[in-house]
Amino acid sequence: MKEIELKYGEARKRARLNWARSEHGKTLSKNYMKEYRGRPHVKAKYHDYYIKNKAHWGEITKAKERKAKNWGGIRQENEDIIRLHEEWARANGYRDNDLLNATNTERITKDAKK
Repeated sequence: MKEIELKYGEARKRARLNWARSEHGKTLSKNYMKEYRGRPHVKAKYHDYYIKNKAHWGEITKAKERKAKNWGGIRQENEDIIRLHEEWARANGYRDNDLLNATNTERITKDAKK
């Protein structure tokens, strides 16, 4: 079946958005939505949503607080940990030793040949 080409689709979309942004369009939309939310079946739908999700609202606020405190965000290195690690590395010969990689490689190849 051949697709139907909609003429002036972009122009209609622009016109609809311009109308929605106008003061007259905003007031009509606001009044319609106010009347819509007052309908009984819509109130029942909102109430069901409220009952169903009320238990999770506490978790949502906790998640927002965690995000505000950057909990679980980018890890920041502790200066004391870095300092203690460097001290340990120097004491155990992992720093200031340019030949460490070469000696380890020689040791591994000797052990493999045995």
